[in-house]
Formats: sequence, structure tokens, C-alpha cells
Amino acid sequence: MTGLISVSSAPIARLGGKKYYDLVGTLEVMRKVYQESAVDGFELQLEPEWDSENPPLTDTQFADWRETPRYTIGEISTLVKREEMPIASVHASRDIGSYLCSGRERDVEKGRRLIHDSLSLAEDLEARVCVFHLWDTWKEKIHVNQLKGILLDTAVQFPKVKASVENIPTHLRGRTPLSLVSLFDCVTLDLRWASMYDELSGFEMLADKIVNIHLRGRLELDRWVLDRSTFGLYEALYTIMTKWKYSGLLTMEPEGKMDSSCFENFLKAMISLKGQSAT
Repeated sequence: MTGLISVSSAPIARLGGKKYYDLVGTLEVMRKVYQESAVDGFELQLEPEWDSENPPLTDTQFADWRETPRYTIGEISTLVKREEMPIASVHASRDIGSYLCSGRERDVEKGRRLIHDSLSLAEDLEARVCVFHLWDTWKEKIHVNQLKGILLDTAVQFPKVKASVENIPTHLRGRTPLSLVSLFDCVTLDLRWASMYDELSGFEMLADKIVNIHLRGRLELDRWVLDRSTFGLYEALYTIMTKWKYSGLLTMEPEGKMDSSCFENFLKAMISLKGQSAT
């Protein structure tokens, strides 16, 4: 069975000369991509720069929060719905794990609200999956059971959406991303992080939990190249689709430089994934 091919909203903004935090501009590029029938849908990435309360906690060098536009969840929903494009998944703010692991109760509550808002938006947009970075990558001590409880307490309110935990890096002693995500009911497998920890083969035992796969790669002509990896993107995709019998959502997260001159190659590269997933 063929998996749906999606692409993350933030990276492709560059194909139209837009910034990742420019929601209106990003939607314009998404519309252009969708009109070319290169994808089945999109993963809408919620940016912490849109938060009116606090500046981003992670990747703070990418944008000046004082200058970026702000949106409520309701405003985001309205803008996206207006485009009438399928949103296959929502990627919650990358800051959630930092809030939940800060040790300050007000931050934990902020993390809870962001989880709720993300799931609420996913439900509103009829997205089947909501992806979470649930822990602080740099923390050496975190309370995993507490994180799991917080996610489950909120996710139960949105039964139509699968609250999926991504295998992001960790500094937690004695743990790896694979061992952490194995504790959760729904998993998003990111190939970059699986390559970094040499854990791709280990995810086969979690195949029944995987609801989304983040494909990663740099655009080279009309193909995707996964640099600094022990496996190629197409090689991994073949294994996942044939050996693991995975038939769920596939989400491309482009890496490297892209601009408007790459648009046609991007379309061909996305179509190459559709052909690969159908074999």
C-alpha cells in the first residue's frame, strides 16, 4: 500500500523567496507546489516565532522575534483553511520540550498549553498526526514518565489525532532516541536522527507504532541526498516500505540551500519519492 507523500511547510518557503516564519508567504508556496500535484499534502510547522507571549527558546539565531509576525491558533487555522489544501500533519512548536523540562512550573504549564493548541489545530485542520519534540535535547536529567503523562492527559481530548513523539537527540544518560520513543504509543521516525545514532534498523521493532516518517535530504538535481549518513534516503525508504511493510505518512523535510531556481528540480524530486513509495 502506498504511503501519502507530504512535505514540511517551513523549508519550502525558500522556494518562493519567503522566510520560514512568513506564514502568508509560505502558504503561497505551498499552493504553488500543490497545484503541480507533486505532493499529497503538507506538514504544517508551527513556529515559536509566532508566539505573542515569549521569544523562541531554541534556534534563536534564525530570526529576530521582535520583527516576526504573531498569530493565534485561531488565526493560523483561518489562514490555512482558506487555502483548501490537505494538511496531513501538524508539527508542534520545537520549544515544547524546553518548556516541559525547564523545572519551572510556569514553563511546564506553557508547554501544556502549546500541546493543547497544537492538537486542537490539528483536529481543526483534519490532520491525522501531530508531531512533538517532547524533551529538551540538552538536558542530562529529565522525568520521562512526567512527560508521557502530560502528553497523554492532553491527547486523550483529541482522539482523532495521533500525538506522535519524534526521535530527536538526547543527552539523557543511558538513553537514546529509540529507547525514549519506544515508551510512547505513536512515533515519528526522523531519518536524520536515526542515522546520527545508527538506530534505523532498531525502529523495525516499533513499526506498528510509527505513524509518520520524516524523510531528510539535500536537493541534488532532481533527487534527494542524505549527507553524513550510513544509508541513502531511497535505500532507507525501500527498506521501510518493503521489509517493514510501512504504509503510513511520509513527510519530506528538505535540508540545505534552496531558492526559486530549484523549484522544478524540487517538484521532480518529490515525484521521485511518490514513485519509490509505490514500488
